[in-house]
Amino acid sequence: MLWTLLSSALFAVAAPAGNNENDQESKSLKGMERKYKRNIREVLEKRDRHHKCNSRTVSIRREWGSMSKGDRLDYIKAVECLTKKASISNPAEVPGARNRLDDFAAAHIQETNNIHFNGNLYAWHRHFVWTYEQTLRNECGYQGAQPYWDWTLSADDPRLSPVFDGSKYSMGGNGKVIPHGATLLTAFGKDFTLPPGTGGGCIEKGPFSDLKVNLGVNPVILPATAAAAAANAAATASAGNALTNVTTVEATIKVNTTGINPALQYNPRCLTRDINLFWSKQTHTSDVEFLLGCTTVDCLEKRADGWELAPEVPQPLIHAAGHFAVGGLQNDPFASPGDPIFYLHHGQFDRVWSIWQGQDLKNRVDQVGGTKTPFNVPPSALVTPDDILAFGAVAKPIKHRDTHSTIDGQYCYMYD
Repeated sequence: MLWTLLSSALFAVAAPAGNNENDQESKSLKGMERKYKRNIREVLEKRDRHHKCNSRTVSIRREWGSMSKGDRLDYIKAVECLTKKASISNPAEVPGARNRLDDFAAAHIQETNNIHFNGNLYAWHRHFVWTYEQTLRNECGYQGAQPYWDWTLSADDPRLSPVFDGSKYSMGGNGKVIPHGATLLTAFGKDFTLPPGTGGGCIEKGPFSDLKVNLGVNPVILPATAAAAAANAAATASAGNALTNVTTVEATIKVNTTGINPALQYNPRCLTRDINLFWSKQTHTSDVEFLLGCTTVDCLEKRADGWELAPEVPQPLIHAAGHFAVGGLQNDPFASPGDPIFYLHHGQFDRVWSIWQGQDLKNRVDQVGGTKTPFNVPPSALVTPDDILAFGAVAKPIKHRDTHSTIDGQYCYMYD
């Protein structure tokens, strides 16, 4: 049974009727984007040239499709460089890590239960992606900003997006088409059943088709049924372009049960994707607008993952839907940073938080909310600005409050 919090691709949120055009503008995604940029620029323009972060020094993060092909190639080259640099993780703690990308996956695995479905969701991932961006710059010569993937631009079918079209300017294509059934997950004390997508196998086209994933356990994937195969064929046809190299081999159930923490053991395999239209259709503009309608960060965190309302109430879940829309390794809530697309997805997720903060900088930037355990089970203390966030081998621990503003402290970036 599909977990109820992840239940409805048919859920639609109607924006409340406005009293006038200005009211409607303020509640539209485009209107909120404009207000965010206007408010951030106003702050930056008031700062003199001696301030570390001002209108001249701020880094601009751009959507992948808006970047030039040359800039995209530079980013891809830097990520590939990261996969060739030796791991700095403690081998006694992370025996499976072989490269710097593994270090980031390991940090996420180690902290997963502290940073999801709680008050650390946005803050931890903001610093994690920023650290990744700085590592690309400092260790691999990247000179640009971290890009993001705007899900709303390809919600109907991500396979047609420049992010996933399989060209050399993309982040790699879909996985090889392998008829398969649902993926079963157990995490955060709950069971997940994810419907099959349109791929399922190793990436065959574009960058990262030769990437070796070293951490994380093998997923439990049920064999294909006649109904699942028919649904997969229909979803494939809806892309409007033929997919080749279809295999009839059924997926098998594989579970790694060795070791105290199998997700940190050495488990080399290809990078898989299973682009899923069920989930991508939960990332439309209206879904983002519904999320941004929150007035507190506690609401923002819960609504992003579909647990704001009662469990039986279908609701969109932008954060999880972005992961599951890619599928494959992105279905793994622990080891998902082993796929470089993770950082574009979370770049967009951070952008959403930034847009929300930008509607009222005075009252929203330093808001914290929620408790410290997933779903508050077991019941735990409220998150505070002075709580310490840990990042394994990739970064020093920092206070929650140090992640709140993208134009203060260590940070100096905004979104286009």
